[in-house]
Amino acid sequence: MKSKFIIALLATTTLGLAGTARAQEAQADPDVKVGQEAPQTNEDLAARSAFLEAQIQALQAQIDELKGQVTKATPTWRGAPQWSDPETGFTFKPRGRIQYDTAFIENPKDAIVTRNLGFNSRIRRIRLGAEGTVPGGFGYKFEMDYANGSVGFGDAVITYAPAGKPLSFIIGNHETFESLEQITSSRFISFLERAQMNDAFGASRRLGVSLNYQNSTNTLRFGGGFFAGHSIDGSFDNDSWIAAARLTYAAQMMGGTVHFGANAQYRDFQSNNCAATCPVAPPSTSGAPSTNQLARYRARPFLQTTDVRFVDTGNFAAHSDTILGLELAGVFKAFHFAGEAQWVKVNAYSPGDLAAGLDAFGLASNTALVPSDDPTFFSWYAEVGYFLTGETRGYRNGAWDRTTPLKPFSKGGWGALQVNARYDYLDLTTDKLMTAFSNNFTTGVASASNSLTRGGKQQGFLASLIWIPESYMRFLLQFAHTRVTGGPSATTVVPVSSDPANERGYSSNSVATRVQIDF
Repeated sequence: MKSKFIIALLATTTLGLAGTARAQEAQADPDVKVGQEAPQTNEDLAARSAFLEAQIQALQAQIDELKGQVTKATPTWRGAPQWSDPETGFTFKPRGRIQYDTAFIENPKDAIVTRNLGFNSRIRRIRLGAEGTVPGGFGYKFEMDYANGSVGFGDAVITYAPAGKPLSFIIGNHETFESLEQITSSRFISFLERAQMNDAFGASRRLGVSLNYQNSTNTLRFGGGFFAGHSIDGSFDNDSWIAAARLTYAAQMMGGTVHFGANAQYRDFQSNNCAATCPVAPPSTSGAPSTNQLARYRARPFLQTTDVRFVDTGNFAAHSDTILGLELAGVFKAFHFAGEAQWVKVNAYSPGDLAAGLDAFGLASNTALVPSDDPTFFSWYAEVGYFLTGETRGYRNGAWDRTTPLKPFSKGGWGALQVNARYDYLDLTTDKLMTAFSNNFTTGVASASNSLTRGGKQQGFLASLIWIPESYMRFLLQFAHTRVTGGPSATTVVPVSSDPANERGYSSNSVATRVQIDF
């Protein structure tokens, strides 16, 4: 509208100038009466034509310049306005998301004394940030999370990705090349939360630098990097670190896309940073690796509306751990499948170990639990999904991506409707650990410790229904049936049984919804 108005204004001005010129010529000739055209020679006509042609060319140049300025100032829309200047390479776009969860989770046999089960609602994420590019192949992205009364951080990175080159670099707070689901944005996952391996094994963003490679067809991708053991915080600890890598290949076969992937991490836990008189460091509250050499692995029952964990190893002394993972997924028109598995090998303290220096546990070293062997944990999941309305699940750059409805709500359609089913398994007491976590969990001086309820196994049978009325809006309904064997609540929920604590089983059901908008 603005550009059309400017063109009309310039055209009107041109006609006005031409009329004024003719009137002035008529007044200058005394033999010509007002309102009567003066006689014109061929020379006069040629001169006037050349003058008007020059005027038109000058006005056209001004119009073209104004069009360019209007184009630069007019944003495109991708959920939010995006400004770009192809001539210089600058782009800018605000970004963010709101995810609001409401859920009910059953208290198993009403046996666990807590107010953190049952009905609850939670702002899962409120993120606000921006992304853009700078000339020369540089870019940036940052997001801050304001949910639940505290400020956290999502990605906060500076990137270098020269056009047409296979290598790129990322520096800042970003994912450490974990599983397919962890790399995938929470905006595009199939259920409210990612698979429980990511919760149990402490997958999270960390501060670091990474190198990324992609082939010319973007079917083969590799990423690797080194990271600090902590995210954005006030920590000055610098003796914990993570090395991580991930390799993916997207093959076109059987009329669709099949994703193959593998990931690996080595995580060296930071020291206790305690003098000989210090008490034992506080337990970890954010999963493994802990903030010191008391490691802990645990998982929620497929929701973040509760802090209750039915499976939990508790804290035990460990130096480091290694994670290995495999990925397989496929997209065939409206159908998709996905499956992943991860193994964790923990380099634990041995019975009788007494650390010194920065690794000393202080006066509490006599009560720091250690397993009888290096623990090994395991988790896997498998899911299938189908779009009832014919869409194809988005997949890009080795991760799940946005799905665009074929008939959006704003165009008179009903958007996209997807159904999903998943089985999710977590074992924090593998066969090798049945003994270790039953009666051979010892203290630092190898005295006996009663730890019958440590660890546990958790299975999830999940179903979800996702409605995407518009590309940047989602509604999700989820049902989960959770089965638990052992774990810290086994003797509470099943107090009378001939089975040992780590073989006692119980279950819990939950129903949850999410409303999400992103931009």
